Amino acid sequence: MKKFIIALVAAIGVVGVVAAETGADLKQSGEIIGLLRARYVDGAQLDEKRVSDASVAGLLKLLGSGAKILSADEAKKPVAPVEPKTKAGQPLARAEIIEPNIGYIRLADVEAAAAAEVDAALTRFAVARVVEYVLDLRFADGTNYAAAATLAGRFLRESPEVFSIKRAGKATEPFRVDAAGKPSSLSGKLVDAPLMILVNAQTRGAAEALAGALRAQDRGIVIGAATAGNALSWDDVALSDGRVLRVATAKVALPKGEIFPGGVTPDVPVKIDAQIEEDAVLHAATNVTLTASLKIEQGHKMMREADLVKYHRGEALNLPEPDSTSKTNKNNDASAKENGKNGKDNGAARDVVLQRAVDILKGIRVLLSWR
Repeated sequence: MKKFIIALVAAIGVVGVVAAETGADLKQSGEIIGLLRARYVDGAQLDEKRVSDASVAGLLKLLGSGAKILSADEAKKPVAPVEPKTKAGQPLARAEIIEPNIGYIRLADVEAAAAAEVDAALTRFAVARVVEYVLDLRFADGTNYAAAATLAGRFLRESPEVFSIKRAGKATEPFRVDAAGKPSSLSGKLVDAPLMILVNAQTRGAAEALAGALRAQDRGIVIGAATAGNALSWDDVALSDGRVLRVATAKVALPKGEIFPGGVTPDVPVKIDAQIEEDAVLHAATNVTLTASLKIEQGHKMMREADLVKYHRGEALNLPEPDSTSKTNKNNDASAKENGKNGKDNGAARDVVLQRAVDILKGIRVLLSWR
């Protein structure tokens, strides 16, 4: 009976949630509670404190990460600790061309200087006749939301609003594309070029707003894992028993879709071990191009045309074993030994998220060529 009563009280606590989903108003919720008190066999146990406690529990469940009760020690910890991923003053972490003609840009920090650095990279790409783009926002952060709107504008036509910041009890602050600030050297084709946007759980702050803005405008394909989904600011309110109520007080709002609390959900989810992704993105060798790093090493001889015909016919193939004395395999063995010295497996840091983006872009190129 006791477990049944506890379950019933918990159910009362989520009456507001049920009411919202079923269209019941607050008057009906109060009516239900009154009927339970009057008609339930142990209605006397549904006192004000139990109903109030259950209601708060239901509200906290409804708000998810938007509100939580913490101990005094828990409240002292940072809300969302972010380790610096690049040196100060270097918002653009990497920019290069992935063959064939794919412009790759990885941002580390969305700040005021980011637009100028990105513009310089985009100008170089235009000269090199880049036709597709990858914007890598994994492990990116930032607090400059005006810069995020400016960067979004490089890939968008004029838009009345790319996102806004909504604060509790205050007017909503809109952010729009600044068409006047776009350099004339950038090709107008940039706003129509295929774009892949790479994100992960470490995509936060203004970088998350940038990803969400492009997604809301259906401007690109988002690949990777859901972004952090953090609120922009929080208030900590001390309770009388020493605990702390932490409540979200500001968030990024999109014209379509949401960032808080679930984050930007990728169109193409790609699973990758967190450590492998960090090694592949943040500790990539600077003396190896992305084009080279994405190539799959061949451990066997390539098929001849006759072998391909047999394969498609379903006939048995007798392919030669890899030559252990070949130059290719010797180089591979040497590479494996070198990676072993560094405590890394030869294929451990392969960036499968970027590989998926490049594969999709190549597929789009083929489809466009058929027009």
